[in-house]
Formats: sequence, structure tokens, C-alpha cells
Amino acid sequence: MSVLEYIVLSFALSIPVMLSLRACAHKNPIRLTQGLAVALLIALVHVLLMLAGLYVGNLLRFDLPEFDNLVYLGLLVAVALRMFFPAFRKKEKELPAYDISRWLTVLLLGIATGTNTLFAGLGLGFLVSWHSDMWRVAIPLAVVLFLLAYLGIMLGRTGKPVRARRWQLIAVLFLLVFAVKGAFFSN
Repeated sequence: MSVLEYIVLSFALSIPVMLSLRACAHKNPIRLTQGLAVALLIALVHVLLMLAGLYVGNLLRFDLPEFDNLVYLGLLVAVALRMFFPAFRKKEKELPAYDISRWLTVLLLGIATGTNTLFAGLGLGFLVSWHSDMWRVAIPLAVVLFLLAYLGIMLGRTGKPVRARRWQLIAVLFLLVFAVKGAFFSN
């Protein structure tokens, strides 16, 4: 897969994290310098979860392209569904907000929001090799997730309204395009 495809995957996985951090920073504002560290820690946790999923997916691979493509597509569609249904919650029900001024909370929030990343990495492990694509998936995910996490913190601090439903649907669309392209149009 190309780096551009991994950038699309990175945006798809980073948008829900941005929305979650926006809600946290809106309820519990933190300094922007601390926000840099929070965004860096969350990006690091997500990259580690992606690489772990990629490694485990390589271990579980069937080495039969027909089955591997179906497992890959199934896992990415499951992640897309996990991202799709929260987009249609009631307007009066807000996203949960946590105190991101505590480092343990940030670490646990990174792990909790990283489950989609772990499953996407697991599915990706059925399609690509861990050795050849490790850096191609890690670097775009780290950069995009860091930038969008920091953007979420800045939006939350200023109280800027965002259309969370629209953002989540864009993330689901990006993820489904990545999944279909990888499953049906890969070499």
C-alpha cells in the first residue's frame, strides 16, 4: 500500500480522537504546552497499538489471499460500524469528558480510544507485511494523530463548536474507502 493510503487511514482513525479530546479540553481546559505533551502521548499509544495489531495480524494470517482479504475487510467494516453508530446519538447526550490534566487518565484515554486503531492494525496485518509496511503506517499515523489531537485540544479550550456527526461520518467514509480499496484493488 502507498503512503497516501496510510494517510487516509490515519485521518479516519484520528478524527474520533480529535472529537473526544475536544470534549475533554472543553470541560477541563489545560495549558497549550501540556496539550502538546498530551497529544504526543496519545499519538505514541496509538502508533504502538497499530504496530501491535499489525504484528499479531501477520502472525494470524492464513497466507491465502481470498481469506486474508475477507478478514481484512471484515475487521475494517467492524471498526467503521463502531465509528458510525456513535455519530447518531441524541444531540443532548454529550461525549464523555475526562480530566486530561492527569497523566494516567491521558494514558488510559489513549488506550481506550486506540481500540479502533488496534483492530484496524489487526486487519491490516492480514493484508500487508509487518516488516515492509511498519514505518509506512507508523509515521503518517503519528503525525496526523498528533496534529488532530492537538487541534481537538485547542478547539476545546476555546469552546469552538464542531459538528461532531459530520466529522465522524467523514471518518467512516475514509475508512470504508480504505477498506474497499485494500480488499478489492490491492496487488
